Amino acid sequence: MSGTDQLRDRPWLVLTVLCTGFFMIILDTTMVNAAIPVMSHDLGSGLREALWVVNSYVLAYAAFLITAGRLGDRFGPKRLYLTGLVIFTAASGLCGTAGSADELIALRVVQGLGAALLTPQTSSFIVVLFPADRRGTAFGVWSGVIGLAAVAGPLVGGVLVATAGWEWIFLLNVPVGVVALVWAALVVPDHRPRVRHRWDFTGTLLATSGLAALSYGLLEFRRMSTGGPAGTTAPLAALVAGVVLLIAFVAQQRTNHREPLVPHALYGQRDFVRATVVGAGVHFAVVGTALPLLFFLQSVLGNAPLAAAQVTAPSALAVGLVALVVGRLSNGVRTKSLLVTGLVAYAAGLAATVACAEPGMNAWRLLPAMLLADAGIGCTLAPVAKIALGDITPSVTAGASGVLNTARQVGGLLGGVAVGSLLHIRLVADLRSHADAAAAGLPRSLRSTFTDAFSGAAADGITRPPVPTGLSPAEAVHFRALADNAFQHAFVDAWRTSMVLPVAVIVLCCLVSRGLSTGNGTAAMSRRRRGRHARRRVRHAAGHRPGSFATNPGGPSSP
Repeated sequence: MSGTDQLRDRPWLVLTVLCTGFFMIILDTTMVNAAIPVMSHDLGSGLREALWVVNSYVLAYAAFLITAGRLGDRFGPKRLYLTGLVIFTAASGLCGTAGSADELIALRVVQGLGAALLTPQTSSFIVVLFPADRRGTAFGVWSGVIGLAAVAGPLVGGVLVATAGWEWIFLLNVPVGVVALVWAALVVPDHRPRVRHRWDFTGTLLATSGLAALSYGLLEFRRMSTGGPAGTTAPLAALVAGVVLLIAFVAQQRTNHREPLVPHALYGQRDFVRATVVGAGVHFAVVGTALPLLFFLQSVLGNAPLAAAQVTAPSALAVGLVALVVGRLSNGVRTKSLLVTGLVAYAAGLAATVACAEPGMNAWRLLPAMLLADAGIGCTLAPVAKIALGDITPSVTAGASGVLNTARQVGGLLGGVAVGSLLHIRLVADLRSHADAAAAGLPRSLRSTFTDAFSGAAADGITRPPVPTGLSPAEAVHFRALADNAFQHAFVDAWRTSMVLPVAVIVLCCLVSRGLSTGNGTAAMSRRRRGRHARRRVRHAAGHRPGSFATNPGGPSSP
C-alpha cells in the first residue's frame, strides 16, 4: 500500500501518532512554567532570567515556524517531524544537566528549534488527512491536545519538582521522545507534497533577527524603568532595531515576487488574516497570564508546586474537553459564533480571576473564574484553526500552517514578555509604596532598615526581603510578618494592573472576529463537495479506483 493510500485509510491513527510529539512539546512548556519559581531559587536567578528561560524557547519556536513549514513541503513532513523530534529530545536531556540559568536559556533555544520543525507538520497533515467537512473535528482533537497537556504539565511538573527535582521536567522528555520517535517512524507514511520551494534567506534573516531584537528589548527595557544600570541604552536600541527589521520583513515579503516566506496567495484570504490575528491575541493572553498566576499561587500564597498544580488542573482540563466538543460543532455555520463566545468568556474569566485574588486567600476560591477563562480558551482553539485553514488551497497549506503557528507563537512571546515586564515594573513601584506604609508599624530605629531591604528586593521583584541580622526574636517575627503582608498586597495590586493588558487584547480580538465570514467558507465547502462528487462520477465511469490521491487533480499531492 502506498503512503498516500495509508493517509486515506488510517487518518485517525496517523493523527494520534503525530499528536504524541506535539503533546510532549506543550507538556514541556506547561511543566517549565510550573517549576519556574523553584528553578529560579535553585539556580540563583531572578524574574529576568525566569522570563528568558520561558521566552528563549518561544522565540526560537516562533522564528523558525514558517521556514519549517516550507521545509516540510520540500523534503516531506514526516522527515521534518522526525528531525524536530530528535533535536527536541536531545536538547531536553541536556537541559536537565544545565548548571546555570544562562546555560539553560541557551539549551532552551535548541529545544525551540526542534519544536518549530515539528509543529507545522502536524497541522498541515490534517489538511492532507481529512476532507474539508471533517477538518473541524480533527482540529478539535489537535486543539484538545493543548488542553490535555495543560492538565498533565502542572501536575507532572509538580510531582517531579517535589520528588525528584526540576531537572526531571526535562529529563522525562527523553524516554517519551524516544517512544514517540519510533512510533512515528513506523506508522506515519512518508507523504511527499511534491512542492519545490526556493529559499527566502533574506526573509528568514529579517524575521528571525527582528523577533530576537524586539524580544530582547522588551525583556531588558524594564531594567531601565526599575533602576537598572544608568546610561544603558541597549534595550531601547534593540526595540527600535526590532521594529525596523520587522517592518523591513513585511516590505520584503510584499515585494518578493519569486517565493516569499509568506505566500502572496494568503494576502487575499480575509478570514485567514483575521483568524491569524485572533489566534495571536489568544496566545498573547494565554502565555502572558500563565506565569503571574503560578507566582501568585506559589510565591504569594505559599502553595507547593504540586498543590498549585492541583488548583489549576480542573480549569486546564476544561480547555481540552471544551476544545473537543467545540471541534465537532465547528464543522458548520456556528464557527464564528463559537469563537466570539469563547473570546467573551475568556475575557470575563480573566477579569474575574484577578478581581477575586486576595492576599492569604484559599486558592480554590479562584477556581470558578479560572474555569470560565479556560473554557473560553477551549472554545477558541478549533474555530481559529478551522477558519484560518479551512479554505486554503493545498499548494500553500504548509505555508499557511506555518504562518498561523508563527503568529500564535509570536503572540505568546510578546504576551509573556509584555505582561511579565509590566508586572515587574508595577511590582517594583508597589513594593516601595507598601513598604513605606508598612514601616510605620515598626519602631523608628527599624523603619529605614525595612524600606532599604525592600529596595534591594525590588531589583528582583519576586522575593520577600530577608530579615536583617541583629534583631531580637520578637522583632524578627514582627519584621517578617510586615514584610510578608507588604509583599502579598504589592503583588496582588501589580497583578491586577498588569492583567488589564491581556484582557484588552482579548476584547480587541472580539472586534476583529466580527469581520469574519459567518458561514466560515460553507459555500466554498459545498462547492468542493459538489466537485468531488462530479470527479467521483467521472472516475467511476472511466473505471478508476475511487479514493486515490493520484486520480484527484485537486488533491494535496498536486504540484
